[in-house]
Amino acid sequence: MRLLIAEDDLTSRKLIKNLIDRFTDYKIVAEATNGEELIKMVIREKPDVTLVDIGLPLLNGMDAIKSCKEIIPDLHVIFITGNDEYAIEAFNINAADYIIKPIQVPRLLKSLERVKNSNLSDCNKKKDIMIKHNNSYIFIPKGEIMFIVRKERKSVIHSKKGQYETNEPLSNLEKKLDQRFLTSHRSNIINMDLLDKIEAVGHMYIACFKNYKEKAKITKSKFHFVQLYKASK
Repeated sequence: MRLLIAEDDLTSRKLIKNLIDRFTDYKIVAEATNGEELIKMVIREKPDVTLVDIGLPLLNGMDAIKSCKEIIPDLHVIFITGNDEYAIEAFNINAADYIIKPIQVPRLLKSLERVKNSNLSDCNKKKDIMIKHNNSYIFIPKGEIMFIVRKERKSVIHSKKGQYETNEPLSNLEKKLDQRFLTSHRSNIINMDLLDKIEAVGHMYIACFKNYKEKAKITKSKFHFVQLYKASK
């Protein structure tokens, strides 16, 4: 299992590394010493789990992880920090654990094992999403979905094989998708892997897809996440 450590204190970082290095099941793929580095490395390395100290400089660990989850909603995170100030926030963003320093080794190992088991379960998930379309249930390969748009109380899925309408809200569909997909606008979800180009139009960006005339919207704030994702490919 691939791990990323985000900790600005060298002593704490070495302690975590020495612990992780004892186990062949875990591999440290990157280390970050501030919140901005954390975001860039998560996007670049796509770790299975991130061990994060909240008190990071430039951007605190909590805010950095919230930004990461805008791009990778199912990112696993274990907070390792000096106080319980952010415990409720950690719970609200589905953190795997919130460990108060000094680190309790058995608890950390148990949390890592729980994430590993969760990842194994995720590997067995279907590569399609199932939606109700008219009176039928349709299976759409995730890799063929270009974007989804909310229109007149329906969600319209634009795929390589056609368009499908469903009553499911975007929030439900987002949960069925993976890290390739970004909620780029309050009414749009885009597949960043299938982007052909992006056009700037006023304060908005337009997502274009190869050999497809329909387009999606990207807000100015979400454009930054698309840039980071594409730069990591």
